[in-house]
Amino acid sequence: MVNGLWRIMIDKHGEELRRFQRMLDSAFSGGATSSGKPEDRIVFPLLVCCRDIFEEICFALRDGFGRAALRAVRTMYECVVVARFLHLHPETADGYLDKFYVQWAKISQHLGADDLSAEFESKLRMHVPKYAEGKRVGMQDLDWSGKHTFEMAKEAGQLADLHPLAFDLASAYIHPSAVLFMSAFTAGQTEGALSVGENKQEEEAKFAIMFGCDLMLNAVDLRLKYAPSDGLQDLLDECKADFFRIWGHAPHL
Repeated sequence: MVNGLWRIMIDKHGEELRRFQRMLDSAFSGGATSSGKPEDRIVFPLLVCCRDIFEEICFALRDGFGRAALRAVRTMYECVVVARFLHLHPETADGYLDKFYVQWAKISQHLGADDLSAEFESKLRMHVPKYAEGKRVGMQDLDWSGKHTFEMAKEAGQLADLHPLAFDLASAYIHPSAVLFMSAFTAGQTEGALSVGENKQEEEAKFAIMFGCDLMLNAVDLRLKYAPSDGLQDLLDECKADFFRIWGHAPHL
């Protein structure tokens, strides 16, 4: 069943949604490439990931899955925050890439020997000393910036204002939190019992599409710093004005 909010968006703001899609196509469709700046080898893929996640959000909302859409917002938020931080601190790009093998070491440390090729195992041992020594690779070993996501967002400006909802609230729908199950169940007729609720996931859907559009505008704004285009800038300006008319506040750029 199509989510009610999504149907309203299509019926009431179809022109704005089509313009938004043209902006995304202009910024990230076939033929788009990264610039020659070293950090853009990371920034550009992160922004393309934002575009892909936004499409996933739209598909989820179309079929009424507001909670699934909101979960995706957190990943999108983190992509934009990291991209902005790398733009401000291009010297950290190599450190970010260095964590590629650490990430795989963390994943692989609990797999059986037969699950890894000898060549890949050798590379992990070469690049991740703790893994080679048989020590546990943890989350702290993935730190490349020395900062929490919120701290990176504050350096990026208004993005930090989205953190309570786009990160903290969205995280509550990723983890088995009370927020998650209370959104899906209602009090049953028997005292102390729970029943499957009839929550249409409208509130989650509203947050997801609003934050998704907000973050996507931020991603396109950053894209323009590496690939200037008068046509894309005009589309971004129009979409920013559309966002203000629809949601009553400016995007967090």
